Amino acid sequence: MELEDNKKKNTRLLAGVSLLLLLVIFAAFFLYDKSQQKIHDLPFILESGRLSVLTDSSSIGFSVKGDSVSGFQYEIVKAFADKLGVELVISEQNDLKLSIDGLITGDFNIVANFIPNTTQLKNQVMLTDPLFISRQVLVQRILSDSIAPKLIKKQHELANDSIYIPANSPYKKRLENLSNEIASKINIFEIKGLSAEQMVNLVTTGKIKYTICEEQFAQKLKFKYPNIDISLPIGFAHKLSWAVHPKSPKLLKELNDFLNDFIGSSAYWDIYRKYY
Repeated sequence: MELEDNKKKNTRLLAGVSLLLLLVIFAAFFLYDKSQQKIHDLPFILESGRLSVLTDSSSIGFSVKGDSVSGFQYEIVKAFADKLGVELVISEQNDLKLSIDGLITGDFNIVANFIPNTTQLKNQVMLTDPLFISRQVLVQRILSDSIAPKLIKKQHELANDSIYIPANSPYKKRLENLSNEIASKINIFEIKGLSAEQMVNLVTTGKIKYTICEEQFAQKLKFKYPNIDISLPIGFAHKLSWAVHPKSPKLLKELNDFLNDFIGSSAYWDIYRKYY
């Protein structure tokens, strides 16, 4: 009798475990299916009438002042949305890693930010044809005081010094490589939530000593902040692109076709002269 009761208990236990496993498998499949549904290629975007784009909070990304909305990359991606005939939904994020994470999870269709074409990023997302080719430069403050320290003129002079960059900046790796090249440590400090433009502002006010910035953008900021020096290159020229999800090939093709036609047009140069 006792043996029979034990068999019944074991049978009920096995049935319970089997049911639990089925529920876990169903839940995993459901979550995977939901995540897949969030990855939207061009046909879904056209059908929904919305293009969700992520960029940074700067004059070349996206900026809001009162009722005025501006930004170099904002105006270009707005022209793309207008061409598609869809509503543009813009969000801001200064952390590239978080931007790529949001793209991969399907929360956004495009990351419209100047993203360097690195092997690591190419393994995560699909990059558009380049919008720019540029290199990074050291941004340092010019002091008029006669006893002020001299400006850094050579890369090796950064030995044992400190450079501040936005958190998860794609250029951290370049600084680490530079540290190896000069055979001396460069202290790299990351600041969360700030764009490259905001980092440059911290240099001009003396709150941080050095940062790095794309040369073309640094030249623009030089007009706004004449007390910065941007003469020292940190790296070689590289391609800068936007990113889409690897399962959005139709969106990538449409975006590349648009950029290839738009960049160099009179409408493009009107935008370029406005910001650069």
